[in-house]
Amino acid sequence: MTSTFPSVAKRPLHVRAPGAGPKPCKVCGSSAEFFGVQDFNRSCEEVRGQTLPPSGLAIAYRRCGACGLLFTDAFDDWSDEDFAAHIYNAAYGEVDPDFEVKRPVSNVAAVAPVFQAVREELEILDYGGGNGRFAEEMRGAGYPLTRTYDRFHPAHSVRPEGRFGLVTCFETIEHMPDPVAGAADIAAFVADDGLLIISTLLQPPDIEQQRMDWWYIGPRNGHVTLFTQQALAVLFARYGFRVLRSANANLHLLCRQVPDFARHLFAPGTQ
Repeated sequence: MTSTFPSVAKRPLHVRAPGAGPKPCKVCGSSAEFFGVQDFNRSCEEVRGQTLPPSGLAIAYRRCGACGLLFTDAFDDWSDEDFAAHIYNAAYGEVDPDFEVKRPVSNVAAVAPVFQAVREELEILDYGGGNGRFAEEMRGAGYPLTRTYDRFHPAHSVRPEGRFGLVTCFETIEHMPDPVAGAADIAAFVADDGLLIISTLLQPPDIEQQRMDWWYIGPRNGHVTLFTQQALAVLFARYGFRVLRSANANLHLLCRQVPDFARHLFAPGTQ
């Protein structure tokens, strides 16, 4: 399976050297100590038995002692062209086969039934939506005002104007080497009384035991910033958001104030 990302001329593969000693956490600024290394070619498909040959390039991760953020700065010097060449390239589908169809279709199954009462007027932006399949399926499910934005996909790379009542962001923030800038960009699209739905897998309670064996640490997938509940809350609090509900370890609902169309999702009295 191949992805819809464009092929890019071969570019030299380079990463930032990890350096010695602790570094500031990318979310809260506290001290983040060295946590471990993984080969660049380690992908999330290894949990399904699909293994790429080792690249020989070690990617170092650090973990914050305060908020728990787990991150690497190996790719902090990369341009969009570097990411397109070495991660979001024609082989991306091999390390994330659910990206094009299975995941967006399952996301629609989770989201579409929830907002039926306002489906015709609810303006929705799928941020980081890749090939646009989620938006396409949502329109087919009766949500005509659903759009896609993904700066790495040529069909959806034009930045939309305005703000949206619902912004979805599936499996995207773990790909951001600068989570503060990334969260700011996402937040700018959410209306003051809008809802933000984020999916990203939070670290398991036994992360200190699993360490670099945790399957979600996949440099080849572009998983460069991995969250705890606290790190997620601290990050989006910068922009006035509260994590009001996590349906599970992967799906999180955030807002500045609970919108009327989503009030049924929260406990009575939630403001």
